[in-house]
Amino acid sequence: MPNNRIYYAVQSVGLQGDTTGGGYTAVHGLQSVGMTTNFNLDQVFEIGQLAIYENIEDIPDVEVTLTKALDGYPLLWHLATVDASSPTLAGRSTCKSYFALAIYPDTYDSASGDPSSLVQCSGMYVSSLSYNFPVEDSFTENVTLVGNDKVWMNDPKPTNPNLVTPSFGGTTFHNNNDSPIGNAGVNRRQDLTFIHQNDVDKTILPYEVDGISSSGTNEQSNGEDFDAHIQNITVSADFGRPELYELGRRAPYHRHIEWPVEITCEIVTTSSSGDMVSATEDGIYTTGTAACTDGSNLAAREIRIATCEGTRIYLGNDNKLASVNYGGGDAGGGNVTVSYTFTTFNNLTVIHSGDPNSNGGTWWDSRETWLTT
Repeated sequence: MPNNRIYYAVQSVGLQGDTTGGGYTAVHGLQSVGMTTNFNLDQVFEIGQLAIYENIEDIPDVEVTLTKALDGYPLLWHLATVDASSPTLAGRSTCKSYFALAIYPDTYDSASGDPSSLVQCSGMYVSSLSYNFPVEDSFTENVTLVGNDKVWMNDPKPTNPNLVTPSFGGTTFHNNNDSPIGNAGVNRRQDLTFIHQNDVDKTILPYEVDGISSSGTNEQSNGEDFDAHIQNITVSADFGRPELYELGRRAPYHRHIEWPVEITCEIVTTSSSGDMVSATEDGIYTTGTAACTDGSNLAAREIRIATCEGTRIYLGNDNKLASVNYGGGDAGGGNVTVSYTFTTFNNLTVIHSGDPNSNGGTWWDSRETWLTT
C-alpha cells in the first residue's frame, strides 16, 4: 500500500565513504534533509528559423542539505569525509561520499526493515559547513553536499547501472528506542565548555569580545556568572566546489575547494559595558618604545570551541575582527546586544570523539597537536 505522506519517523539518511566502502552509516540526531536537482539547459538557435534549434541538456546539479543535532554521534562533516588523510580542512578537501535517503511505510514506528523507496547520490562533495551554538536551542551542524548523480532505486524509468542498491538494514532505527550517546545528551547552552583543566577541551574566544580575558577564557569572576554573556556562536565556511572538466568526458573529473577559503565566526553577546572595541585612523596599538602607531586597530586571536558531547573546533590563532555591531536596547525594553564577526582563512580543524575515520581515535588522543598549531 503506498504512503499517504512522508514524515520524520519514516526517513533515514546514510553516508558512506567513496573509497572505504563498508556500507552506509546512519546519521543520528538528524533534524532535516532536503534535496534540489537542477537540470542545466543550453539553448542553440540558428539563423533562418525562429524555433529553437536544439535545447541541449548538460549534466544535472544535485544539492543535498542536512542539519544534525550535536549528540555524541559522528558529525556529518566526518561521515562525508571519512576517507580523510588528516582532520584539517586540507586533509578533508578532496573526499567524496555516497548519500542515501531511505523512506519507509508511513505505518511504521521507526525507519526499519526494507524501505519502500530509496534514493542514492554518488560523488558527493561537501560545499558548505556551519556549526551553530545558540542560547535558546540545541547545538547543530549544517552541511551541504553537491554532486551530479541521483538515482531513485524504484524509479520505473531507466537508471544509471553504475549505482548499486545500498544495504541499509543494519544502519536504521529498528528498535524505535534510539537516544544520544554524548555527554549531556543533545547539547545545549550549558554544554559549551568554558571551564576545563585541559586547554584543548575548553572554549577560547578573542579578547575583543566584551568580558573575555586576555588569555581568551570566559571566567566567572563572581564565582557564578560568566564575565562574557555569550548568546550565540556561529562558525561557517563556503567551499565553492566548481567543476573541473576535460575533453572526451561529459562528467567533471573533480570538484575542488576554491582556495583561499574564508572561515567566519560570529559571536553575539548581551552587552553590559558596550562593545569595548576602539578604532582610530592611526591605530590603537603602538610598537616599540616610540610614541608611534603602526596603524593597527586589530590583533590576531585564537578561537577554539569545545562541547560536552565531543566536538572540538579550531580556527587557528590568526582570527581578526572584521566587524562589530552594537544594537538593541530600544525604548520597547529590549537588551543591547553586540555581534562580533571574526574571519580567518583555510584554518578549520574539526575533531570529534566519534570520528569514524580509521585514524579518528588517534586524532582525538593527540588532539592537542591538531588544535593548537
